[in-house]
Amino acid sequence: MGMDYRTPRLIAVDSRSRPVRSVEYCRSLENGPTQRRINRSLFDLAGRAVKQWDPRLWAMQDRDELAPSNLSAIYSLSGVTLRTDSVDAGRQTDLPGLAEEGLLGWDSRGTQRDVLYDESLRAVAVFEQGDGMPRRCTERMTYGYPGQGDQDQNQYGQLIRHDDTAGVLLLASFALIGENLVQSRRFILDAGPAGWPESEADREHLLEPGDGAISTWRVGPLGDVLEQVDAGENRQWQSLTLDGRLSGSQLLLKGQGDWQALVSDIRYDARGQIEQEMAGNGLQTTLTYSPEDGRLRERYAVRAGKVLQHLRYDYDPVGNVLSIEDLALSVRYFANQRIDPVNRFVYDSLYQLIEAAGWEAGTNHQGPDSVGRNDPAAVSNYRQTYHYDEAGNLLELTHVGAQNHGREIKAARYSNRCLPYRNGVPPTEDEIAVAFDARGNCLELEAGRFLVWDLRNQLSSVTSIERDSGLDDSEVYAYDGDGQRVRKLRTLQTGTRTLTAEVRYLPGLELRADSGTGEVLQVIIAQGGLGSVRVQHWESTSPTGENDLYRYSVTDHLGSVGLELAQDGRIISQEHFYPFGETAYLAGDDAIEVGYKTVRYSGKERDATGLYYYGFRYYIPWLQRWMNPDPAEAVDGLNLYAMVGNNPLTFVDMDGRVKVEAEIGAETKTDEKTSIISATPAFRPLRFISEPKPTAKGIFDRYMAKYSDKDRQLPFTMMEEITAGRLNFITTKAASNVLAKTEDKRFKLRHYTQSSGVPPFNEITSNFALVQQGVKKLGDKSGNTNEKDWTQAGNMGFTFFLLVINDQVNDRAFLASATHYAEYDLEDEKALEDALGADFRSVEFFASPDVLAPAHSKLETVPMVRGHLKDLKAMLLAKSAVPAVQVGRMDPRALLDKIDTAFGGSLEIKIPGSIKVKTWHTKNTTSGHRRLAA
Repeated sequence: MGMDYRTPRLIAVDSRSRPVRSVEYCRSLENGPTQRRINRSLFDLAGRAVKQWDPRLWAMQDRDELAPSNLSAIYSLSGVTLRTDSVDAGRQTDLPGLAEEGLLGWDSRGTQRDVLYDESLRAVAVFEQGDGMPRRCTERMTYGYPGQGDQDQNQYGQLIRHDDTAGVLLLASFALIGENLVQSRRFILDAGPAGWPESEADREHLLEPGDGAISTWRVGPLGDVLEQVDAGENRQWQSLTLDGRLSGSQLLLKGQGDWQALVSDIRYDARGQIEQEMAGNGLQTTLTYSPEDGRLRERYAVRAGKVLQHLRYDYDPVGNVLSIEDLALSVRYFANQRIDPVNRFVYDSLYQLIEAAGWEAGTNHQGPDSVGRNDPAAVSNYRQTYHYDEAGNLLELTHVGAQNHGREIKAARYSNRCLPYRNGVPPTEDEIAVAFDARGNCLELEAGRFLVWDLRNQLSSVTSIERDSGLDDSEVYAYDGDGQRVRKLRTLQTGTRTLTAEVRYLPGLELRADSGTGEVLQVIIAQGGLGSVRVQHWESTSPTGENDLYRYSVTDHLGSVGLELAQDGRIISQEHFYPFGETAYLAGDDAIEVGYKTVRYSGKERDATGLYYYGFRYYIPWLQRWMNPDPAEAVDGLNLYAMVGNNPLTFVDMDGRVKVEAEIGAETKTDEKTSIISATPAFRPLRFISEPKPTAKGIFDRYMAKYSDKDRQLPFTMMEEITAGRLNFITTKAASNVLAKTEDKRFKLRHYTQSSGVPPFNEITSNFALVQQGVKKLGDKSGNTNEKDWTQAGNMGFTFFLLVINDQVNDRAFLASATHYAEYDLEDEKALEDALGADFRSVEFFASPDVLAPAHSKLETVPMVRGHLKDLKAMLLAKSAVPAVQVGRMDPRALLDKIDTAFGGSLEIKIPGSIKVKTWHTKNTTSGHRRLAA
C-alpha cells in the first residue's frame, strides 16, 4: 500500500458552488493509517468568506468552546474588506474612501495609519502613529505639473519625489511610455525613522548632503531595459531576442575600456525555457527537459572540458522532486561509509517533505572560518526526518549524520506561533504569548537576541548583545516606500570604539563599508541568464590583493548558489544545502573569498544574524518558518508562518509573500533594486492600506503605447500587475493513463457572438484592442465584458472561450442572445496554426471561473490553471481530479460537468491576443447545450 493509497481530496460545495469544506487524508508512513483533515469555510449571503478554519482549529470546535477560527473578515456593502482577525497576524481594520482608497487603518499593535490624497486621488502623504507615540509623517509624494516639473523630461503627471522611511527618491526623467530613466537616492542622516515636515526645504536638512546615488537607464520602445548605468558609473548592456527574452549581456566597469561579456548565445525551447547558454568565463550550461511535461531532467555545466555540475532530477507523477544526483561528483569513501552524490526525498500524502537523505560535511566544525582547511573527501551521509502538526507547523526534526542532533518545537494552542524547546523543556503558553507582539512578529530570535519591528511590521533591528549602559551590538535595517530594504547598518562595541559595517542597496549596485577593517567595496550585480554575476570592486585595498573579482554563480533549480566561479574558471566556493536552507557543506580554497559570499540559499542574501532576507519577510532556516506572518495574508493557506507548504524542493518563494512552482530554466529575475531588468520602482505608498481604485481609462492609458494584439505575453503581465500578484496558477497535468482513457473525447474551444447575419469580421479580438481601434468605448458594457474586467480581473487583453467536449457545451446566461460561434479543435494543429500563427505551440492559456462573481472576490483563492494550449486537456483533467478508471466510463456530458464543477460551475478559458476565424457556425439553440443546476 503506497503513501497515496486511498487519500483523495474531497471538496463539499453549497448550493451556490461555494467550497464550504475540504477533506484531505494525510498518511506519512507507507502501509500506515491515514488522518482525516478538514478545512472549513463559512460564507455570507454575498458569497464572501467570513470565517475560515484549518484542520487543527476545526477539530477543536466540538471540545473547546474557546477555539477561534483562523481567519475572520467583515466587509463593506460594496465588498471591500473592512476588518480581518487572524490568530497569527492579529487584527487589521481599514476605512476606505468613496473610491475605495485607503484613508485610515488600525492594527492590533495600536498603530494608526492615514493617507492624504490630492484632487486626482494620488497619495501625497502618509502618517503613522504608534501606541502612545506622537503622529508623524513617514512618506511624502510630489508629482510633476506645470510649474513643478520638467515637461521636456516627461515629468508631468509622474511621481518625481518620494520622501520615504529611508530617505528620498528623486525621479528626474521618464520615457514616453512612462518608464523611469533617471533616479537619485539620498539617505537620511540618522538611520532611524524619519518624520517629514511639509516644507521641502525643511526636509532637505534631514538628508545627507550631495546629489545622492544616481542611476540611469535606456529602454526600448516597449519598455525593455537595454542599458543601465549604476551609481558607480558601471555600465550594463543587454541584447534581446525578437520576443523580448534575454540573449546576452555585457558589463563595462568604470575606468576600463573593454566590455566584458557576462552571458551569450542563450537558446530557448518552444516553451521559453533556456536550453543552453555560454557564460563570460567560458562555462557552458545545457539543460534537458522532459518532452511530456517540460520538467527539468538534467543540468550540465562544463568549462574547458571539465564537468563542474551535472544534476539529474527524478520526479513523482505530480512533479515533486524525488532525487537530485550530481554526476560531476564521484562516489567518495570516508569513515567507513560510501557517500553517493545523490539526495533523496520522501513526501507524505499531502506532499509535505517528511524525509531527506544526502551528504554533508564529515567534520563537526564546518563553516566559513575553517573552509581553507577542509578536506573535500571528509563528507558523510545524513538523514533528516520531519514531523508536522495538522496546521503544517514543524514539531520535530531528527538529524542522523556526522553529528546527530534534533530539534523540537511547540505551537501555541490557538495559533501557529511557535517556539523551540530550550534545554529539552517545552515553552509554556505564556512564554509563547510574550515572544510575539499583537501582530505576530517574533520578538526574540534566540536567547538574548532581541528583535524590534517598525510600525509597518518590518524588521527594524536585531540586537545581538544588550547592555545596561552604552550602545548595544545590533543590526539596523531601513526600507524604501515599496517595503524593500535599501540600507543595513551593523554596530559593534569594542572597548571605547564603536565599529560599524554598512551596506547600501542601489539598482544594480551594493555599497559596502566597514570601519573596523577600513574596507570600502562596491559589488556590481549583473544579469547573467541562469545565474547572476557579482563583481567585487575594491575602493580600499583588497584583502586578497585581487581587485574586480568576477563571481559567476552556478545554481540549482531553486536558484541556490552551489558553486561560484572566477573569470578564469577557478572555484571560489562550493556550498551544499539541506532541504530547508541550512548549510550542509561549505568549501573553498581561500577562506577570505568564501567569507564574502552573501547570496546563498534560493538566491537570497543571508545576513550575519543567520536570517535570509527575501524582500517582504525574513526566513529562519533552522526553524523552517518565517519570522512574521505573511503580509499577503492567507494566499498560501491559513498558516501564515509556513515555508512553501513544507515542500521546499518543488516550490520557491520569490519575495516572502507567496509560493510558486520553481521556474526551471527561466532566466534570473531579481528584484528591481539589484537588477537591470526593471528601472521603474513599483510605487505602493502603503502596502497595508489600499490605493485609490484604478479606472479602465487609467489602465488603458498606461499600456496603450506598448499593447499589441499579437503580443501573447503582455496580457499576462498586465493581469499580474493589475491584480497585484494575487493570482495563483496550477500547472499540474493528468497522468498519461488518464489521458489514454479520453482518446475518444475531443476537446474544443468555442467563442460566441451576436450578429443579425454572418459576422462581418474574421478575427476574434480582445477588448483592449477593440478600445484601441475605436470599435468600443471605455465603460461600454456591450458584449461579455465590463469595467471590472479592466480594474478587478485585468483580463481585458484576452479572448474568451467555453469548453466543448464532443460537441457538448454547458449553457451560460449570455448565450441566450448569441447567434454564431467559432470553434477550435485542440487536436487539429493545422487549424490552430491558421488561427494563432506559426508559433501556436508556444501560446499559453489560463482557465478559471468567472472571477467577477461575488463568490470569487478573493482572487488569491480562486482555482486557476495556466499552461500551453497543447496541454489544456491534461491540465483540466488534472484539476477535475477524476481517476483514470472513472474518466474512461464517463460520457462527454458527465466529464464536462465534472470539469466545470471544479471551476465553480462557471469555467472560462482565456487566450491572450487575437485569433483568426475561418468559419462562423450558426448556433443551434438546443443541441449540445445544458444549464448546470445553480
